[in-house]
Amino acid sequence: MKPKFGTSATEIKHIALALVALSFAFEFILFQNEIFTQGLLFNLPVMLTLFLESLVAVGFAFVLHELGHKFMAQKKGLWAEFRAWPTGLLLAIGMAIISRGGFVFAAPGATMISPLKRNHLGSYTMQVLKPEDMGKIGIIGPIINIILCLIFSSLAIVFPLLIFKIGAQVNAWLAIFNLIPLSVLDGAKVWQWSKAIWVGSFVTSIAIFALAVFI
Repeated sequence: MKPKFGTSATEIKHIALALVALSFAFEFILFQNEIFTQGLLFNLPVMLTLFLESLVAVGFAFVLHELGHKFMAQKKGLWAEFRAWPTGLLLAIGMAIISRGGFVFAAPGATMISPLKRNHLGSYTMQVLKPEDMGKIGIIGPIINIILCLIFSSLAIVFPLLIFKIGAQVNAWLAIFNLIPLSVLDGAKVWQWSKAIWVGSFVTSIAIFALAVFI
């Protein structure tokens, strides 16, 4: 039986909630000067415009990152759905504001994976997930962000529009943050699977972040 790709109303709600929170947090990072230096924090029309620009950039970066994890897991026949993390949502927004646009905690939730695998008879069996399985599921998200960063960077060079530069920076930061080899972040799974692949992907993420900042 071919793996079935699907979602649920619950997952869509959680993705939407996390997307709004993360976009709001990145708004303070990406438009730090406008919000804090120029004092536009309480200018609602301007803040809404900046939020929408952040939403477009974060939408591609965050949603495609999580869908990458989901589809890779489902390709292996596993159950996988995104769930928002309330504490992570608050940390994302709170740290962006408290640091005055200096840092964003980019972990508003995660794609939850169950070791239940559906067989050809339609029933589920429990399987042991090897470090290689978790590593491949974990690395796909940052890889997507790296690719998107390169695409947005190329567009920003050819068409010097702010939205392209923002898209490049958001994707580069998400790749770096998620590759930190701590706790439930993608980097911990990749590190346990292959330290060489982790080093290569982490160095690449830092390099493209430098590119995204200076284009």
